[in-house]
Amino acid sequence: MKLKLVYIYSFVVTLLYLLTACTDGIEASSDSNGQGEGKEIPVSIMPKLVAGDENEVSQLRVIIFSTRTSNPYGPKVLVSNQLIDVNEDYVAITYIGYNDIYVIGNEPVDLSGINSPEELKNIQMNTESSLSASKFVFFRQLLNVNVRSKNEIYPEGASAPVSKLEIKLQRVIAKLSVKFDLSTEICENGNPTGEFVNLESMELLRIPKYSYLASCKYRIEEGFLDNRVFSLENSSAEQNHFTWSSGDIYLPEYLPMDEIYRMVLRIKGTSRGITRIYTLPIGDAMNSIDSHSTEWNITRNRHYSLNIKAITGYGEESLEVKSNVSGWAEINVPIEITGASFLAVNKKTVEVKSLRFYSYVRFACNAPIEVKLPDEVTIGNQLQMTIEYDDVTKKSGRVGFRRGNWNTGNDIIYVTTLKSSTASVELNLQLYRSETIFVGYNLVTWAEAMGYWEEANRIRTGIYNDEFYKRATRETGCRAYYPEGVNENDATRGKGCWRLATIRENWAINSAEAWCIEEYDTNGRKAYVSSGSGNLMDDYKENKKYRYNCTLDVRPPELSEFIVSSSDVTNVTKENASSICANLGSGWRLPTGKEMNYVFLNAGTNGLPNNFFSDSYWGKNEDGTFIVATMSDPDGSATTDELRNGRHTVRCVKLRYPPVG
Repeated sequence: MKLKLVYIYSFVVTLLYLLTACTDGIEASSDSNGQGEGKEIPVSIMPKLVAGDENEVSQLRVIIFSTRTSNPYGPKVLVSNQLIDVNEDYVAITYIGYNDIYVIGNEPVDLSGINSPEELKNIQMNTESSLSASKFVFFRQLLNVNVRSKNEIYPEGASAPVSKLEIKLQRVIAKLSVKFDLSTEICENGNPTGEFVNLESMELLRIPKYSYLASCKYRIEEGFLDNRVFSLENSSAEQNHFTWSSGDIYLPEYLPMDEIYRMVLRIKGTSRGITRIYTLPIGDAMNSIDSHSTEWNITRNRHYSLNIKAITGYGEESLEVKSNVSGWAEINVPIEITGASFLAVNKKTVEVKSLRFYSYVRFACNAPIEVKLPDEVTIGNQLQMTIEYDDVTKKSGRVGFRRGNWNTGNDIIYVTTLKSSTASVELNLQLYRSETIFVGYNLVTWAEAMGYWEEANRIRTGIYNDEFYKRATRETGCRAYYPEGVNENDATRGKGCWRLATIRENWAINSAEAWCIEEYDTNGRKAYVSSGSGNLMDDYKENKKYRYNCTLDVRPPELSEFIVSSSDVTNVTKENASSICANLGSGWRLPTGKEMNYVFLNAGTNGLPNNFFSDSYWGKNEDGTFIVATMSDPDGSATTDELRNGRHTVRCVKLRYPPVG
């Protein structure tokens, strides 16, 4: 789907499309049809980011909360929270009703676990790290967007519907520039005094320790960072004249509770051995005409500039200064309405590299999906496919594709059509020629050739079984293979990237008798053995040994030894911590220190959730000792009695695979 590009300051963002579902009665205004009764009608948003300047934004997160009814005061629930990579579309779902739409660029922390507007608004950003980041955080919100039906979208406070909305992403920081261009002589009431000031330094006072993702007043009791000091070095060759420019000084957003705590710039110099100090407040009120504000806020995405022109006296405010407040460049994300019948996908080309694992494309639609393969393609032999819906409405989900066991020849593209009602999208499925290697003459059982636990010789496993792969006590067969000259840790050709060849792949290399990945019988006791360019037989996996050949595939995802419960249980004492896990059922327990350290290192990968938001978690080592894991002590080895007597969060673990025997 080709989409219009919006070029803003060398940065290109392409769309946040609002696609309206085609359901009964949707064309009529929901004021009189359905919405007043709380009828839920899905609406889809599909953002796509194309970066013309990756130094600005590399990813976007879209979070949407909706009332799902016509009641603007009803509770808003999370309906979408998705991260969008550069150059890829994404499909999200919202509903007819009042919607809050948040777009975050370069999120400061993992926001995947955000479940309520309050959680989002409480996200704090450390000032020192946020100002030194290689990419600044961008943020914008559209609140109380009233989606009534197709072509009836009302921004907050609007009395007429619009067909296009806009989110203008803003940096969550501001910038300050200070320029000196002045005579160093003090002039009182315009009269030279013959006294000159040697300007030495300037410093910023009252820099908050943190700011918020969504604008919020700063609590003064949190304190401030140390003053930020700048040395002033004269760049003027003219006698008794001083010039210096600071360049961009980045500032956190700062909304003080009281103007007496406003941020100030203090300029220091000496004259006749006396220290002279000049103080300039920084904020919107330094030019209320530009800023339209008399508050001393440091407002995000603004540029504050001071041009110091003269020294007009001996007091702290005795400087002639030209002050300006201007906007910083924004990144525009349009939201447009399309027709009632729609189908949207997050990419048009899918690389289908694996026989064992699906490659997915996500979709949103207004009716269940159909997949139309080319006439010459058969399911099983040439392609495997699965459709996985997100929920029973079948309005979104993903389609997965993997290689069939009969593909061996040249690289090929299958043009496949996804259909939803009258809408359709073509996908290019890129398949590659099999790369199969003669591994050698070593004779092994079928399980050894697959790299499995030996029990796989007695049970049907299918093309891939992660439990048997995990239970293997040694690496054998194609699991252990990687080509000479390739690093075993290479992500695409190293150890683990190879699998046992199929019947057709063995035939293609005219192999002598060799195991095939395909099993023969339903009870899994036999597998196929191929030879030559067309000969095939079956034999018992356990009792017979044959050679094997390996084909390049995709490395299996690493899975942790244990699974983790889905959500935090907070404010738990030591006495109650274990019972939280016991109540989940058989096998659930508190994690050990080793397991907690693994979770801290691998959250969001290896089959682990990524929604850990507490500062401290209960654990229990095998000797029965209670421990508390924190970011600074992830294995809980430094747990103190004071921590053990406190309240912390519980997450429980359970072995991924039950013990054998």
